[in-house]
Amino acid sequence: LELVLLNSDGKQLLSEAIYLFGVMLILLDERIEGLIRERLLMSYLRYIGQTETPLLDEVCSLCRTTGHVKGKPKPKNYPESCFARFKLPYHVIQMVIGRLRSDDIYNQVSAYPLPEHRSTALATQACMLYVILYFAPKILIKENAVMREIVDKHFADNWIIAYYLGYTVDLSDKWISYPAAKAALDNTIEINNIKNLAEEHIGN
Repeated sequence: LELVLLNSDGKQLLSEAIYLFGVMLILLDERIEGLIRERLLMSYLRYIGQTETPLLDEVCSLCRTTGHVKGKPKPKNYPESCFARFKLPYHVIQMVIGRLRSDDIYNQVSAYPLPEHRSTALATQACMLYVILYFAPKILIKENAVMREIVDKHFADNWIIAYYLGYTVDLSDKWISYPAAKAALDNTIEINNIKNLAEEHIGN
């Protein structure tokens, strides 16, 4: 694993695989409500009759409702409870998050040399971190130093992100129930900081 993460292509592919798996879980729940998924699955199983279906338990776990309904307050421990149904090795998640925290895996910083453009250079990594962190909710909840480092590097002036092809999230809303993440982001969304950012962009 260490050799994969030291390789330029390896660290990109491993990070992208975990990130896209997380995106699929989020969008499945976002686009098809849990009750509808359950009914679709039951209809299919009744249609095929009594036969051996491979990976049926995994499919049932995937389709089982999470309690999330679009437009309503999110359930407790969501979406990490959904991600926990498909556990990935925690040490792999930790190492990928560590690589995304510390490294410029797409070598974009050289194309954006000005410090104020760093969040643009690392925007792709930022959206990947947003998704992958749900596989390690302990970091969002308890690890203040790690979250402060992530926010300062990736979300210092950008807390509304597109995590996948036009699907956007406001981190000040999504992270409100995670103490460490909220505390780290509070410095960024402090009113004086927002005013300073607005003045800089208007001036430019």
